[in-house]
Amino acid sequence: MGRIRKAYETRFRWLLQRVGARRLDQGVLWLVGKAQQRSTSRNTPLETELTLVFEELAARPAFAQIPPPASPTVFFCDAGLGGLARWLRAAGYEAFWVEGIDDDELLKQAKTLSATVLTTDSMLMERRILRDRLIPSFWLPPTLSIRDQLALTIREFRLEARSPRCMSCGGELIRSDKEALHEVIPPKTYHWLDEYFTCDRCGKLFWHGTHWLRISRTLRELSLAG
Repeated sequence: MGRIRKAYETRFRWLLQRVGARRLDQGVLWLVGKAQQRSTSRNTPLETELTLVFEELAARPAFAQIPPPASPTVFFCDAGLGGLARWLRAAGYEAFWVEGIDDDELLKQAKTLSATVLTTDSMLMERRILRDRLIPSFWLPPTLSIRDQLALTIREFRLEARSPRCMSCGGELIRSDKEALHEVIPPKTYHWLDEYFTCDRCGKLFWHGTHWLRISRTLRELSLAG
């Protein structure tokens, strides 16, 4: 919990700095103390209360009215966020993810790609290159579900819907000729659907079937899909 608390202290400090707050150290300690008191009185995990205190603070008019930075278009998810990467791609964002990638390689690739790093690793956030925001980054509490990870990322960066990308690799989806794909389209699907897409990277076939409808519904529920 010490690492998670430290990660939240960094987030509190960053948020207070955005509104030009004075006495940053006292402000951060007060916010952490508020979460601790709630955790004790409500018998809830401290991490839960830290999250709630942060979101309540961020929702206050003085903070909510701060013009957001330009929304990133490229993300690099750490080794534990493969599910989040897939959903960001479905929402239309380039999201890189490499299974088992180590921290040094992740930061190297993120810098090359001008990508925003998404991570649940509070120790990674202590790296100077992230702490000083030489590479933009965002820390997510490690206990969140994939849906909650996505919701938090959408809120943090105020993401808007884009054309969906390949959930497998992040490539662009290109509308393709139905007859040219006749051999690879499932027979039942071929007879009732005319619009198909292929990924310009991996060649995977996509269509707007029941699976895609479920994805679109989830994105709408998170106020992202148009």
